[in-house]
Amino acid sequence: MIVPIVKIPKAIADGLSIYRNLFPRSETYRHIEEYCTGLVVLDKPSVKRMSQCLVNGPCQSSLNKAITSSPWSEKAVNHKRLESIVPFHQNGFTVGIVDTTFSHHPRGQNIYGVYKYWDYVENQYTYAIQLVTSAISTGDRLDAFNYRIYHRSFEAQEKRYLQHAAILDSPPDKTALGRRLAELLCFERNRRQAKTKSELGAELIDEMEQSPLAPNAYAVDSGLFTPTIIGCIEQCSKPWVADSEKNRILFYKGNRYNCQTFNATLPTTAFLATTVRIGQQEKTRWVFSCTVRIRRYGKVRMAIIYQHPDKDGTPIFVFTNMLVWNATKFLSVRLHRWDIEPFHEQIKQFLGAESSQLRTENGVRKHLTLVFVVNSLLKSMDLSSPIGDLSMERHIDEVPTFGQRCRRVILEVFYDIIEQVHQWITTQTHTVAEIFQTLFRRLLHI
Repeated sequence: MIVPIVKIPKAIADGLSIYRNLFPRSETYRHIEEYCTGLVVLDKPSVKRMSQCLVNGPCQSSLNKAITSSPWSEKAVNHKRLESIVPFHQNGFTVGIVDTTFSHHPRGQNIYGVYKYWDYVENQYTYAIQLVTSAISTGDRLDAFNYRIYHRSFEAQEKRYLQHAAILDSPPDKTALGRRLAELLCFERNRRQAKTKSELGAELIDEMEQSPLAPNAYAVDSGLFTPTIIGCIEQCSKPWVADSEKNRILFYKGNRYNCQTFNATLPTTAFLATTVRIGQQEKTRWVFSCTVRIRRYGKVRMAIIYQHPDKDGTPIFVFTNMLVWNATKFLSVRLHRWDIEPFHEQIKQFLGAESSQLRTENGVRKHLTLVFVVNSLLKSMDLSSPIGDLSMERHIDEVPTFGQRCRRVILEVFYDIIEQVHQWITTQTHTVAEIFQTLFRRLLHI
């Protein structure tokens, strides 16, 4: 959607007010309000499109500099956001989730953090930023905690280059020696700075443990079911639940299986309907659970979960270190792990996480931080509050979707447009042509 924005919607202005002291200049804070409004209201909200849609707003370069060059700290902003969501995660069983996702930039090869990856969903190669994300889930609500940008390691390629470019002249000149020393130092620096996705995930777990949002248990994706992640969680003496690939080897009653072949030995009657309540929703799955042994982790509890009876569909293989958990407890924690997938959809589909064309490290990191801020802001927004003089109480569902929350902000934008046009017409200060030119002069060539 492309729509002229005449003022900052009240929902955005009120939600961002807690961050005001984190921005050194009032102009910077104003641009942050405009940027966050654009993330919600516009399709593909690039800086250029935002500047074109803001009526009497800043030029593109001013908005760009507020994100990339202005000296505000994304870490301080995220810390303030985490403080604001603590009340929503104080009551109930809290699950910390660690997962990975792609932020696709197919034509953004020069953007910080973008590498060429194989996308197993699209079944093709793509250019993307790979994020390791963490989140806190309690009942019906999930909030992002933090993220890390994964950088591919090219240690093997660099080592081959160094071997190929070895100095063979005898004796070598000083220039060649200096160049060779610089290459070796760069190789060592890159080797030390390189971190695996598991190491990044462990950093996020350590951060969660040191915060007021420290969860009661952790749930991790199959790609992060590694000794590094599990060891970090167990050092914190916390339960963990981890998805697993179907080819993981397990031992049951002295026999060796992988998850898939073990599942094939089980009759459909072994899977019992298990219903759990998460927040205001009840969910039923068909679950078989037992105690097995797996390499590196010893004795663990295993569950095989189907969404439909009679083993219909694709099974989910899950492990936990909590041997005493029954199927109901096991399932309730595992279902929280899936909550992060809708979050990834929200920030990509509704908030333009993949639409930014900012290339620098500062731009990429601050864009993602503001996307997280807006996501939490929308989830905390009171949809029953009026829009102008219009009561909204009778239009609110019991559990509004994230799309409805975004549309609420868009409705405020339209209300502000109508109110402004009405003012111009009643005061006779603008003709129809002048109103059109004021609202759309920047949009005529989009």
